Amino acid sequence: MAHATFGRIMAAISPRNDNYFVLFNRLADCAVRGSKVLALMAAVVDQADFHTHFAEIRKIESEADEYTKEILLSLHKTFITPFDRREIRELAMALDDIIDYMEAIPQSAEIYGHSKFTPEMVALAQILLRASEKVRDAVHMLSDMKNAERILRTCEEISTIEGEADHIMRSGMHRLFAEDHDARTLIRSKQLYDLFEEAVDSCEDVADVIHGVVLERI
Repeated sequence: MAHATFGRIMAAISPRNDNYFVLFNRLADCAVRGSKVLALMAAVVDQADFHTHFAEIRKIESEADEYTKEILLSLHKTFITPFDRREIRELAMALDDIIDYMEAIPQSAEIYGHSKFTPEMVALAQILLRASEKVRDAVHMLSDMKNAERILRTCEEISTIEGEADHIMRSGMHRLFAEDHDARTLIRSKQLYDLFEEAVDSCEDVADVIHGVVLERI
């Protein structure tokens, strides 16, 4: 009884921030917005459109950075958190990583000179969009453990999508090395494929963190 009373007193006097879920939702929304722009970029040929989309992704990435910083700073100011501090940090960083890799794709393309993305890269951009939308769905449900079963199913769907991305990337790399012998094109394309893979892998990283959080709370 004394222990329960002490817990209620601490809850009353401890700084608490219930804003974590709002910030996670905003980060997940940024991931979807960024992936939509990236999918449009991958499908265009015009250089002016490429730079317009790139500028928009940079803007989204900068916005996401602010949300991530706010989450991490909150960890130093609040005693009571909705779940484990390590998991909060990992979830924030994994969400931010998705958007960082999205920005790195056009950044890398620009370094080597913008040229048309391969059909496999266009497909990977669409897969990344699907994965990001599933991430958003899982994150938006995270504040209510009544959604536990749906969240876990969504995490499984993200893992399946990541497997699709691996298959598409291997096909693209096989075609690249079979058909193209220009060293600059090979380097550029290999790096872009790697970045697409990292972006989709980051979606799975988010799913892994959420999966662990849900299992601990049900």
